[in-house]
Amino acid sequence: MPFPSLSRFRGLRQSQRGNALMIFAIALGPMVMGTGMVIDYSQAARLQSKMNAIADAAALSAVTKPMMRVNASTARQQAINLFKGQASSLNGLVFDPNTQLTVTVTDNVSASISRQATVTYTATSKNYFGGILGMQSIPIGGTSSSRAADAPNIDFYLLVDSSPSMAIPATTAGIAAMINATKSQGGGAGCAFACHQTSTTSSDPGGTKKVNGAYVDNYYIAKTDLKLKLRMDLVQEAVADLTDVAISTAAENKASYRFAMSNFDVSYKPVLTTPVSPTTAKSSAANLQLLTVCRNNQAVCGINDNDQHTNFTAAFTGALANMPLIPGTGSNRAGDTPQAILFLITDGMRDENASGRKLGPIPTSQCTDIKNRGIRIAVLYTEYLYEAANDSWSISNVRNPYLAAPDKISPALASCASPNLFYKVTTGDDISASLAALFQKAVSTARLTR
Repeated sequence: MPFPSLSRFRGLRQSQRGNALMIFAIALGPMVMGTGMVIDYSQAARLQSKMNAIADAAALSAVTKPMMRVNASTARQQAINLFKGQASSLNGLVFDPNTQLTVTVTDNVSASISRQATVTYTATSKNYFGGILGMQSIPIGGTSSSRAADAPNIDFYLLVDSSPSMAIPATTAGIAAMINATKSQGGGAGCAFACHQTSTTSSDPGGTKKVNGAYVDNYYIAKTDLKLKLRMDLVQEAVADLTDVAISTAAENKASYRFAMSNFDVSYKPVLTTPVSPTTAKSSAANLQLLTVCRNNQAVCGINDNDQHTNFTAAFTGALANMPLIPGTGSNRAGDTPQAILFLITDGMRDENASGRKLGPIPTSQCTDIKNRGIRIAVLYTEYLYEAANDSWSISNVRNPYLAAPDKISPALASCASPNLFYKVTTGDDISASLAALFQKAVSTARLTR
C-alpha cells in the first residue's frame, strides 16, 4: 500500500473538523460533575422535604386529643418515637437522633389547657458525586411547631342577690306604676320596690290597701294588682335559660359545664351546693327566691335590723366555703378537676351589719380572696337605679352618696370581676341575653383555638 503523500499530511494538519470532539472531551468532566451535583442536591431537597413532613407529624402527634389527656413528658416521648421511627427508613440520610433532634412540649394551664410542641432537627444528605470534589454531604434541617387547646371543663357557682331591692319592677313603666300605686306610703313619695312582707298593718309601709279586710304588701300590689314582672323574676328566668345555653355550648366545645346555685340577702342561702348538670340545675332556678320580711326594718318580727338585708360578707364567705380549695385546670386527664367560676348577679348595693352598718359598694377584698384561690369571678350588674331611691331616707343615704355622678357602685363590681367578665344591664334590658353573653365570655376566655 503506498504511503500517503506529503500534501495529504499537510491537509490533515490544517483540518479543524476534530475540534468538536476535543472540546467535548474537555467539557465532559465538568458536565458529569454538574449533573452529579444536581442529583445530589435533588436528593438533599427530597430528604429535607420528607424530614420536614416527619417533623410536622411528630409535632402534631403531641397535641392530638388522646395526647392532650396525658402529661407533657409522655407527649414529648411520643413525638420523639414517631420522628425516630419514620426517619430511620430514609436512604441517604445521615442523622443521629440523640444529638440532632430536639423536641420540647410545654403545657400552659393558667387560663386554658393549651400545649405547644416544637420539633427541631439537623441532618445531612450523603453525596454520591460531590465526594469526588471533597463535598461528602449537604446539610439539611428544619423546625415544626404545633399548638392546641381543649375547651376546659368548668363548674359555675351562681350567687344571686335576693335582697328586697331586687324586687324592683323590670321596666321603667312598671317602676312608675309601682310608685304611683303606693303613694300613700313614705309621706306620699311612693315606693318603687315590691317588698314582700308577712305582717302588714295600717302602720306599716306595706299596708297600703285592704283585700278582704286585711292589709296587703307591695309584693301583692305589684304581682296581683299591677301584674308586673320584677327584676328577680327575670333573674330566675335568665338562670333557667342559661342552663339551655350551657347544654348547647358544651356540645359544641366538647366540654363539661356544671352548676351550683345559691342566693343571699340577710344571709347566705345555698340552693345547690354540689355542681350538677345543666339539665338537673334548671329546675332549681325557681328556688332562688326573693327575701320575705316581717315588716319594714324587721326581717324577723320583733328584731329591728334597719333593713340591713344585703349581706355581701356572708354571701362571699358562704360561696367560698362551697367552692373548691384548689380548683383544677379542667382537663380530662386522670385526677384533674374542673375550673371554677363564681357568677355573681346583683344590683351591687351593700347594706349589712359588719361591726356597724356598712352601706354602699361591695367589699372588694373578699373578691380578691376568691380570685387568689384561682377562681375567676363573673359579675352581672343589674343596675341599682337612681330613680328607685326616691324616698327621703334613700335620697340622703343611697342616691346622693352612691348613685349620683360619679357612680360608686359599678366601679367596685367591675374591680371585683376578673378581666373581661363584667357586664352591666339596666331596666328594660334582656337579662337572659345578658347573662348568656357573660357566660360565653367566661367560656371563650378560658379556651384557645386549635
